[in-house]
Amino acid sequence: MRQWTLTALLGVWLLTASAVLALHAGPPSAHADPDATLAASAGELTLSWVQLGLPRGIEFPTTNVNQDFAVPLPSGFRPTRLRGFIHAPVNIAGGYLEIDDDRGTFLAAVNLPAAQSADQVVVPFDVDIAAAHTGDATVGLSFTVRRTSPDAGNCGPEQTLNVSDLATVFTGAEPAPSSIATFFPSVVQRVILYAPTNADSSEQQAVLTLASALARVDRPLPVVITVVEQPRGATPPPAGQLTRAVLIERGPAGLDIVGAGTPDVFLRLSGRDDQLSAQVSMLINQVQALAQAPRARVDQAGSRTAGSTDTLTFDQLQMTGKVDVLRTGTLMVGVDRAALAGGRVDSVRVHLLANYTPVAKEDAATVMVRAGNTVVFTSALNDSGRLDATFDLAGQALAERIVLNFAVTYTPRMICSPIIAPITFQLDPQSTLSAHRGGHATGGFRSLPSEFSPNFLVALDGSGPGQLGYATRLAVDMARVTSAELAPRVVDLKSAAESKIGALIVANSTTLKQTTLNPPVSGDQSSISVDLPTALRADFGSGVGSIQAFADSPRDRTVVLITTTASWSLVDPLFGYIEQLPDGWSQLTGDVLAAGAQGIPADLAIRDNRVAAAPPQSTSTTPPLGVVFGLLGAFALGALTTWLWLRRRRHGSAEA
Repeated sequence: MRQWTLTALLGVWLLTASAVLALHAGPPSAHADPDATLAASAGELTLSWVQLGLPRGIEFPTTNVNQDFAVPLPSGFRPTRLRGFIHAPVNIAGGYLEIDDDRGTFLAAVNLPAAQSADQVVVPFDVDIAAAHTGDATVGLSFTVRRTSPDAGNCGPEQTLNVSDLATVFTGAEPAPSSIATFFPSVVQRVILYAPTNADSSEQQAVLTLASALARVDRPLPVVITVVEQPRGATPPPAGQLTRAVLIERGPAGLDIVGAGTPDVFLRLSGRDDQLSAQVSMLINQVQALAQAPRARVDQAGSRTAGSTDTLTFDQLQMTGKVDVLRTGTLMVGVDRAALAGGRVDSVRVHLLANYTPVAKEDAATVMVRAGNTVVFTSALNDSGRLDATFDLAGQALAERIVLNFAVTYTPRMICSPIIAPITFQLDPQSTLSAHRGGHATGGFRSLPSEFSPNFLVALDGSGPGQLGYATRLAVDMARVTSAELAPRVVDLKSAAESKIGALIVANSTTLKQTTLNPPVSGDQSSISVDLPTALRADFGSGVGSIQAFADSPRDRTVVLITTTASWSLVDPLFGYIEQLPDGWSQLTGDVLAAGAQGIPADLAIRDNRVAAAPPQSTSTTPPLGVVFGLLGAFALGALTTWLWLRRRRHGSAEA
């Protein structure tokens, strides 16, 4: 009886630990995709705006100011309807949302809900936009909030309106591509890269290069890019709607549309040694529109990179914008740190130039600039109409994505009058960011992808199937969050382990013991070592699969490791977890993403305590050791359950 009581108490502890782990890990990798393509009748296609690389919704901070969007068009389709949800407005007594095309043609209007009852707080709408003018690849839509009630003046609180869950309905039929120029259309949901099961290093290199390029040039469309290994010489199956198949295999150099104009069409990319990756240059540099034939060949790979510089203008970084302000207004611009190519950056100097409506002496106006949660600049605005300031970003203000949030206030001396008007605050595109090169490798997921810019090494140990697919998915996950070109280079494991260049290594724990790498989590089978300040060693009851990003201090670089202490299937849930995060790779916070037999991913900070903050929705924190013991409980629970079942089965058999 005492033994069963002890077992029960142990089971309760393990269940509690598993629950704590689940709260930290978020949803499992198997989940419903809210942005999946909606089922439709023949010839009809419904795509959410998120699938089209557009914001899920629109916020209108005031009336009579339009917001314009270029909605991508799937090849062979025309837009017919726009759907979404309109939220009850704040401080707008009555009005409507006007929708026009990019030529100013009126398309539709949606009445603003009055919100006099709970069922009017959020109201769905479905309007006809078939009359919209369409371009070759986009349709322009303009949204404006109009008031119908008399406006006595710009008084009182702000007027706001939100529209969410936007989706566009298209009708038509997707034509089969007949040339290289038309193979990758403006809207594609999935690209499948087929590679030989026994792919050599040049074929692996071409797969990684093409996948990284597609993820970058298709931004912000969330294109799913996967690798399928098949016997050498096999033909890919038909790809399906909004999907493209690419076969990468050594052979005569060239790009060839096989089965042009038929449902079985696919792109064959072939070559030998460096010739094979050179064929991808046409797509990397986005000049495939010139290849208006089913076959082409790249004889010399080109590059748009004209050399690095430490100073870039806001115009070069696409950090431009303006805001009209009455009372308060906000403006946000940003760039990923990897775009400041040329090496590691430890600080950035901002030379900020801006123009604004001159502010009369009797009025009051200010601007405050934040980088993350750090205030980096404040100033009063005056009658000069010009802002010229310099400030530095370093430490916590210098994140992997550099975002400047401008909060502008304007209080006119006449608090309420029908003749007052907002001021305009506009960034000068000749403002600059100047990077200071230096610092040491910090490790952690948030040090990437800038630590891999502009190039990084990739090595596979060949200890299991699907390793090329794992490396490709991770390269794609990082490429999605930067506008900079990432250039992977395939090498052997020994070279990657000993190099001073950042590396992505796919290897099991047995292989890693033969290197000098020192990852945060290591082990063999269920025996795991966690490199806390005082190392933790334990039998976790099952193997552990992990993705780790750590500083390889002896070589002053960052290493990303995909590894397992047992079966390679343990790492599969980790990729699903990353890809279901709203912000993907950039939303990881620790330095180890791990899962055990239950397949529940846990984002842990083992060495980097700076990133061990609680999730945004929580105000509590959990020390790394507590998370590790929760992980221990989750891994051991499966083993305990199996042991109890077998024991009871043996006991029952003995009684029989």
